[in-house]
Amino acid sequence: MRSLRTPLIAAVAAGIALAGLTGCSSDAVKQATDLGSSVASTVADGVAGIDGKAIQDGMSSVAGGIDGALDTALKGANVTSDGKVPDGFPSTDVPLVDGTVLGGGAGPNGSGWVVQVRAGSVDDFAAAAQQLADAGYTESAKRADSSSAFGMFRSDAYRVVLTFSDGSDGVTATYIVTPR
Repeated sequence: MRSLRTPLIAAVAAGIALAGLTGCSSDAVKQATDLGSSVASTVADGVAGIDGKAIQDGMSSVAGGIDGALDTALKGANVTSDGKVPDGFPSTDVPLVDGTVLGGGAGPNGSGWVVQVRAGSVDDFAAAAQQLADAGYTESAKRADSSSAFGMFRSDAYRVVLTFSDGSDGVTATYIVTPR
């Protein structure tokens, strides 16, 4: 049975980071990002010995929370699936993994951006993490398995939460970017 622990960690941390896109100050976004990392670690410890239906039920609940957080964070933003990064996305500062850009959205008042890219495989997460490192980002958390990956990265200007997930349509890389 494949491990469901990593997707749960990624989902919780990404949900909390998304909540930080609601126009908060950079200190509030930092606190949300730090809290996400802390919660992810606590959840990982709590589910270490749990498997089966309990985890699947928990994953469904967390996924619903992320959808709600994304809706809240980007309320009023034009979230697209037009194959373009959203207006204002710092493309020169945040390198995207090779693949097809699916679309994204922008939070209000430059509070952050979300971009999704169709990647070749979950293994491409390593290349995406290296691209961020080469661009001056420091990794603060990273987890990966055969079906998903999650990482948190910081530069002087931005925070990036990066998730890779293998779904029915292929592997999707999601970049959640907030200014520092």
